[in-house]
Amino acid sequence: MTEPAAAGREMAPKRRRMMDMIMVLGGLKEESAIPLSRVNEELELLKEQVAPLTEEIFAFPMKYFDEFLEAVEKASLLEGVSDRGILKEAIDNLEEAVEKGDIESLQGLLDLLRTRLDSLTKKPGQEDEGEEVDLKEVLAPLPALVDQISVIIGKYEENAAEDAKTAEQDLKDLQQGMEEGKDLLKEDPDEALARLQKLGTKTRYGNFLRTAAQVKRAKREERVDEERFDYLLRHNIMVELYRGVVYFVLTHMGSKTVVELADLTGIEADVLQRSIVSMIQRADIEMVGLDENAPVFARVFDTVPETTMVMKRTVQQLRAVSRSVEGKNRELIASSLQQLEESLERLQKLGQYDETELAEVLGQTREIADNATEGILTKSSDAEAEDLRLLVSAGLEAFARFRLKIALEKGPNLVEGTNVYGEKLDPKKYEQIMDSYLNNELERGTMLILIRDLGAMSAETLAEKTGIPQDRVFRHLLRMKRDELLTLAGEEHGYVLYDVPRTPTKAEVTVRTASDQAALLVTAKNEIETILQDLKPEDIGNLANSLETFSKARDKMEKIEIGGTVVAESLLDTVEDKVKSAVVMAYRTRAKIPSTRPKVTIEDLLDVDVPSVLEEYRSQMGYAPILGFGTVKWEQSKCLGCKSCEIACPEDAITLKPVIDVPSFFEFSDEALEKLPVNRGLFYRTVRGLASQKPTEKVVLNEDKPGFGTVEVDLWLCVACRTCVRRCPGPDDGALELELKWSLPEVVKQIKAGVL
Repeated sequence: MTEPAAAGREMAPKRRRMMDMIMVLGGLKEESAIPLSRVNEELELLKEQVAPLTEEIFAFPMKYFDEFLEAVEKASLLEGVSDRGILKEAIDNLEEAVEKGDIESLQGLLDLLRTRLDSLTKKPGQEDEGEEVDLKEVLAPLPALVDQISVIIGKYEENAAEDAKTAEQDLKDLQQGMEEGKDLLKEDPDEALARLQKLGTKTRYGNFLRTAAQVKRAKREERVDEERFDYLLRHNIMVELYRGVVYFVLTHMGSKTVVELADLTGIEADVLQRSIVSMIQRADIEMVGLDENAPVFARVFDTVPETTMVMKRTVQQLRAVSRSVEGKNRELIASSLQQLEESLERLQKLGQYDETELAEVLGQTREIADNATEGILTKSSDAEAEDLRLLVSAGLEAFARFRLKIALEKGPNLVEGTNVYGEKLDPKKYEQIMDSYLNNELERGTMLILIRDLGAMSAETLAEKTGIPQDRVFRHLLRMKRDELLTLAGEEHGYVLYDVPRTPTKAEVTVRTASDQAALLVTAKNEIETILQDLKPEDIGNLANSLETFSKARDKMEKIEIGGTVVAESLLDTVEDKVKSAVVMAYRTRAKIPSTRPKVTIEDLLDVDVPSVLEEYRSQMGYAPILGFGTVKWEQSKCLGCKSCEIACPEDAITLKPVIDVPSFFEFSDEALEKLPVNRGLFYRTVRGLASQKPTEKVVLNEDKPGFGTVEVDLWLCVACRTCVRRCPGPDDGALELELKWSLPEVVKQIKAGVL
């Protein structure tokens, strides 16, 4: 896919500076090095200037955490921390910080966190005898919190309504543009397409933009006649534009029914219904509820807000709790649950929103649901009490899920009566199905309880704690992830960690932030002390980075409030100036001694990749040796052979060669073919169907054939500008991808060949 550079070719101006640096590093060219005496003089001056500043910078962590610990104890902050995963993470960070640095207040904070974690991990039977959870007291704040949630969602809906009003004028422009485009279809189809394309950019609907570009290119390259072009405009283009308008409305004006969409857009309801079906299949939109009997549709967003997922989990848990209480407690939960379910439906219709205001109150609601669940479970001193508690909790989890409820309600009818085909389910078969189904649901419930109680876990850890085979654990995890009952929480020892959706309280955010910064500050302090003991030119970059760590940590600590007051506010203001001054001094010194003589030869560079060169030499060179260079990767299964990349390239570095890689046709997946234009996908399938055996050689054409060929990139001319990537109209993200790495061995070979 790349071409070797020919001797004597002109180099793009943007790369000259970069190539000079590579030659310097390779030993082919030497910069005028600064005398060693001057280098030492600048280093000593830096150490002398930084010394008084570092005294206060090094003292900052100890002074800050002294005040932080005092504020935590005074405000009883840790009573608001109940997430064991956050506590464990904070304890790990503080243990690391205490091990690396002697800060007494960090040890005190660590002891408090351990005590809090121990109190949360007490097993049933360890509490004082006679101590029982008063469910009435636990549930008392629930109605007020549910009302508060409804009010907050009301504000979100008001904001969404205001945004919708702003979008009304844009929608009117779209409607007017569509009518003008329709009128032009007979008189001037080319002008009609141009106007419709401009409308498409307002909808930001990718499928329309790609379809319009393909049709326009096909007409320009005379691959379709006037009759076919007219048909494509009236059907493909207009239908995709209708979908784009629907996408625009659902994005900017909120969820709508088909009737509401028809009123807003002026598009016939039956046309909209067909458009919506295809958009659901494409996963562009989804049904999120009912307005009386009419389905309500909303745009599918890339991520579901954490608060929406937490509310789903809280609703499920309260449903389970309501089955285990009586009297006024049940009535209170029932009324609150009904309102909470309505709020959840309203949130789902909103799609995306600012979670900040809702997070705190929803976290309190979730805590009530957790406490009520624990209060229902019978306390016992029996040795099997923990297993019993886990089983009961798992049962509550399982029965809270809608699928199990339907299976239990509808299942007996399959045995007692007949289905629409007149068939009757064998009772023994039904019993086997339900045994398997119940077992799966109970296993999933067990895993959810463990993760909620003990924090994020991997499939391996869950298998150890539950005794469930790891392959079955993994299948359960995937199912629960798909059902939005679990989220990904990073990795541990190479294993993916799964966690339940959590909305951390303000206290939990405070503890997490403080412990994270403690570990970073102690590490940075040790690094600075080591560097300053024997400061060398190549260490200046690391010195600046470590000082920057203090600056970033200070900025995050400035947001920590306990009792409505910023912790150690005056100390934070004082250290800010010291850190900034030290960073500036480090960068100034590095500017004065930007490089030393090269340490490697051209032969050493033959096997060195750019990232390692970047890491090793950036402190000496003063800039990163990677800008302007990259490798463009081409995926033939997505290529339309349109030459958009070749035409758009400002450096003439990319070409569509008349070479067809026929063997690769047999490697294309069915999924990739489905995303291509129909005729192109059909062509590939036809070739594969006609072949008696897989070809082994490429086909070289005598002349260019629009729509087919092999994309080749000349690395010598490419300046990694991404123009070709952006202009590619292929499926998904297009057929081209830029990787910001350059083949250094190839560069070196060209240097040795005397190109320069």
